[in-house]
Amino acid sequence: MMYKAVSVGDNVYWVGARDISRRLFDSLIPLPKGTSYNSYLVVGNSKVALIDTVNPGFENELVERISSVVDPSRIDYVIMNHAEPDHTGSIRHVLTISPSAKLVTTLFGARMAKVFYSVPSDRILIVRDSDVIDLGEKTLKFIEAPMLHWPETMFTYLVEDKILFSCDFFGAHVAQGLWDDEVENLRYHAQRYFGEIMMPFRTNALNALKKIAGRGQKYHC
Repeated sequence: MMYKAVSVGDNVYWVGARDISRRLFDSLIPLPKGTSYNSYLVVGNSKVALIDTVNPGFENELVERISSVVDPSRIDYVIMNHAEPDHTGSIRHVLTISPSAKLVTTLFGARMAKVFYSVPSDRILIVRDSDVIDLGEKTLKFIEAPMLHWPETMFTYLVEDKILFSCDFFGAHVAQGLWDDEVENLRYHAQRYFGEIMMPFRTNALNALKKIAGRGQKYHC
């Protein structure tokens, strides 16, 4: 197996992909350090959730990383924090190989999933602020964070482990490293990302920070 999942917590794994050759994002933003597509697998005692997927073309890498932990057909939920292709480009692929999985997203996200990815209504579970999903000693809590930077965006909070899966909010375009101390000049890349993507939505960003304040996060993913 070439691609393996990376443990980032107790039964929590990074299963994404690194795109070292990509040099442009949204046909506008230069990517001198490439970029990463961050997808996470959370394995509870009774259910399995995949948080976001990867860009089109990296489906096999995603599935191989998942397979190093569990059979992909066991996935019960695919969480769509954001509808942009670097988060959702493999949704149809995952829903095909995980025939019982439900796509979990906001009301706006459900509309986008139907239009962009032809996901049928009976495979979509719409969640709202503070809704939870019990995976068996792993609880996912959903926090709506609209216009960061699309209308459907949300965060997913893993309650027991105090891990916040923060969508694009704390993003940075780099293809190397997984932990903050593995990325040279991370602050620079994060500031550049915020300025290019999030600055027009800074009021929404402040509102989102208030919603997640006091949760005692150990990690932002």
